[in-house]
Amino acid sequence: MSGNDRCPPEVLARTWHEDMIWYGPAAIGASYTIRRYQEQHQYPFREGLTDKVFNGPRLSLSPRGTMRASSAGPTCRTPPRGGFLGLPGGTRADMRSSTSNRRQGDKLAENWVLIDLPYWLGQQGLDVLERTRSILNPS
Repeated sequence: MSGNDRCPPEVLARTWHEDMIWYGPAAIGASYTIRRYQEQHQYPFREGLTDKVFNGPRLSLSPRGTMRASSAGPTCRTPPRGGFLGLPGGTRADMRSSTSNRRQGDKLAENWVLIDLPYWLGQQGLDVLERTRSILNPS
C-alpha cells in the first residue's frame, strides 16, 4: 500500500495487470481494470474507513501453479468514518477476510476477496441475517 488514499493507478500497475478482475463480496461487487477497482472499491474502502489497523493474514499464502490463496482471521480493525456501505460512523470492529488470486507472469490477473461483512456489520450493531429473516418472515 502506498499510504495515499488516492494513489495513482500506476502504483497498482507495477504488480497488477491493467485488465485485472477483482471480485469482492455482494455488497461491494466486482471490478474490471485497475481504474474501476480503485473507483468502486479501493477509494471507498480507504476513505470510508478510518484509523485502520492491519493485522495481516493469519495463514501464509499457498501457491499452486498460478493460483495463490490465504485464509485470514481479523485482518483489519477499523470503525467506519460514515458512508461506507451506507453506515454512519461507528464502532471499531474486526474485519475478517480470505483471498484467492491468479497470477499471470509476475502480475495479478484475478483476485477474489471474501470479506465477512455480516460479522463486521454485526459488530456495528446491524444483524443483517436477523433483519432479512424478519423481512421475509414478519410474524
